[in-house]
Amino acid sequence: MINYLIFAEAGIHTADYVTIVLYLLGVLALGAWFSRGTHDTESYILGGRSLPWWVIGVSYVVSLVSTVSIVSVPGHAYEHGVTLALSSLIGPFAAVGTFYLFIRFYFRGRMFTPFAYLESRFDFRVRALGAGLYLMARLGYLAIVLYSAAKVFESVSHWPLLWTILIVGIIGILYTVMGGMRAVVWTDFVQFVVLALGMAVIVAKTASVVPGGVGGVLSYAFENGRGMPELNDPSFFSFDPHVKTTLWFIIFFSISQQFFYNSSDQIAIQRLLSTSSFAQAKRSLFTSIAVDLPMMMVLWYLGLAMFSFYSLQPPGNQPDSGDMALFHFVAAQLPSPLPGLILSAMLAAVMSTLDSGINSLATVITKDFYLRFFRISASESEQVRFSRWMTLVVGLFAISMALVISRISASIQDTVMEAAAIWMALMNVLPPIFLLGVTSRRATGTHALLAAISGWTATGAMIVWYFVTKGTDHPVSWMAIGPVGFFVPLCIGFLLASLSKPLPADRLTGLTLWNRKAN
Repeated sequence: MINYLIFAEAGIHTADYVTIVLYLLGVLALGAWFSRGTHDTESYILGGRSLPWWVIGVSYVVSLVSTVSIVSVPGHAYEHGVTLALSSLIGPFAAVGTFYLFIRFYFRGRMFTPFAYLESRFDFRVRALGAGLYLMARLGYLAIVLYSAAKVFESVSHWPLLWTILIVGIIGILYTVMGGMRAVVWTDFVQFVVLALGMAVIVAKTASVVPGGVGGVLSYAFENGRGMPELNDPSFFSFDPHVKTTLWFIIFFSISQQFFYNSSDQIAIQRLLSTSSFAQAKRSLFTSIAVDLPMMMVLWYLGLAMFSFYSLQPPGNQPDSGDMALFHFVAAQLPSPLPGLILSAMLAAVMSTLDSGINSLATVITKDFYLRFFRISASESEQVRFSRWMTLVVGLFAISMALVISRISASIQDTVMEAAAIWMALMNVLPPIFLLGVTSRRATGTHALLAAISGWTATGAMIVWYFVTKGTDHPVSWMAIGPVGFFVPLCIGFLLASLSKPLPADRLTGLTLWNRKAN
């Protein structure tokens, strides 16, 4: 007979608020400290290309792990199980492969953004299109990150959405504007420490309140359908787009994500370019894998822990949704000031993604548009000044989009993973263009443009199909959206290239895999 634990009233107290305020002040202090010596673009945008590989490795992870991950991963495990955790096991192999496929080209040209490669390999039109698509897609993603963070704080502390979006957004903008890449990377490292400590506290607490500890959590969850039940379903191995989760969707999701990170995601690539060499960047990548894999496994475990804990509670004590279960547990079961520490960890996650995003998008605007098309002769100081202003503008725009989302969508907290996947699908068009560039000796700028346009058209059609069927008895899986945007431009691009003559060898020197040693 299991004795129910007394369910404390959710909420946070004065000590928790003090913890959060101290954390936010510390972040601002770091931004002010690293604002020194950022007078040229290499120091402001890339930290002087001399940041330690181990710090970059940690920053690489936390900049891509946001509240979207912290909300959606445990939430998905709570509601459906951990079958999607297979993607975390596939990811490291895809990360290494795509790193060797693309990153070397960006170091050779001492580039600031991957889109500069598109101009070298194709032409300025492809660079502008690629950078523009990236800006739109990542801006939307940052807004979702801000909104998901606001939903967490609304659930735990009853803060209005407006407060959280403004507080987190404004503080993230301030220290990023002040310190540039150095501030972003070192605050990412501090935020990782806070996040890891917070996750360790929750793991220890769940082990103490669930009968049998960690083993009890896993055994109870797996016995009650929260393991990998899909493995026993033949449809899991099918190619039917109406099946919510299939093995092939998981494999694609994991591989395409790494293709995006290491080919065209300025957030990830800007970190690697902040090291002193390709060899140092490689160390950063392996560090990121060593950090990311355990972190994701802990997040999946926490989802199972929440399921096991709340399944043993009276119905009235259970959370409204799986996405909010973890934060409901934090507010109700941890003594003050531990909820403040955990909420600081949540702030750490969202601000790591926000600072990285606005810093990277400001870099793309500065280098791929302002310097390339509007002020070619801009001095280093002018570029830094413009980049600071763009950091502010991008941050404010992301805040505005998050506020709009909070107004028009009261139910997004139930579909955080789906919403994030749709934005990722929009970005899946970019990696095939880079893959076309590094592997084909025939592809031209026109081929790349037509491939990108076809990919976005197909992705748009899939998104419409997804929403049209969502309320029916035969809905399309949200995981089916991404593959279309990846494979359509890939096929169109290589088909068009195959109908053309090879480009002159000297035109491709150092720009494809076939003549990479020539540079």
